[in-house]
Amino acid sequence: MTAQLDSYYDRLADRHYGALWRMSGALTKAPSTAMVPYLWPYAEARELLTEAGSLVTPEESDRRVIAFDNPGTRPGQLARSTDTLWAALQLVLPGEAAPPHRHTPAALRFIIEGESGWTDVDGTRYEMAPGDVIRTPNWAGHGHGHSAAATAPMIWLDGLDLPLIHDLPAVFAEFTEGDASVLALPSPADVTPHAFPFAQMRSELDARRSGPGDPFDDIIVEYRDPETCGPIMPTLSAAMQLLRPGTQTSAHRHSHSVVYHVVSGSGVSTVGNRRLAWSKGDTFAVPVWAVHDHSNTTTNDALLFSFSDAPVIDALGLTLEEPVTGRDSS
Repeated sequence: MTAQLDSYYDRLADRHYGALWRMSGALTKAPSTAMVPYLWPYAEARELLTEAGSLVTPEESDRRVIAFDNPGTRPGQLARSTDTLWAALQLVLPGEAAPPHRHTPAALRFIIEGESGWTDVDGTRYEMAPGDVIRTPNWAGHGHGHSAAATAPMIWLDGLDLPLIHDLPAVFAEFTEGDASVLALPSPADVTPHAFPFAQMRSELDARRSGPGDPFDDIIVEYRDPETCGPIMPTLSAAMQLLRPGTQTSAHRHSHSVVYHVVSGSGVSTVGNRRLAWSKGDTFAVPVWAVHDHSNTTTNDALLFSFSDAPVIDALGLTLEEPVTGRDSS
């Protein structure tokens, strides 16, 4: 019988069929991922990005970007911070311009440092300042630039749904020539470009700081589409949270993954069985269904910016969240 069964499986494979009963891991009790909790320190990332600034020109690279690639990414697989999220740092030096292009992955920018830089989205120019968030909707033409009079570089965090769109697969891209401020490509996206100033977000957080806070995130405000009041984009949500001094949040897990960026302050996030000690500028990944909590034992505020794939998970009816007590490494 064994030889007969082996022959059967060989014939299935030869004719491009598969037996479900042999597909271990196809149906799991909880999400299974190779992605791991991981932190990329800003001092290291900035040093590597700055080195790229002296080695690679915008003309050679289109975008001078280094991606935060999760150690769980398989060899040959597109770089990714979680299964569905791409996080990266982008550098534009004084006097430089990143040429315009457009693509089906949606993107957002969180400005980390620099002044007098700008991004042009479908012909509308948005000035950049640290702490601002600028969204680039699916298929919107966009380019970036930096004043020649500036004395310091522009550096920002890119957040994209690129791995999700790549794996569907549904990536389309177009590239244009010329000045980045001239974007003639029309955008069929139903989300308009928009900038979210840091001062406005900080004011929102401060207005809520005397309240009870969320047990898992303390004081948290989500960036919202000003027209729909929904998530910042159909495939990406974004938020800013204030961890007040002495805060220890409760542990929980959820069916979406998250990338965090430390805006200010310091603290510790325990993700799965990993203790991620963070400070200003660091970026870290929380994979899907990973148990996590946050702690700020200092006497100063800590601010965390984050983005996630929650809108996609919610649209598919797959949203699940639960508190965790007596946490383990899951």
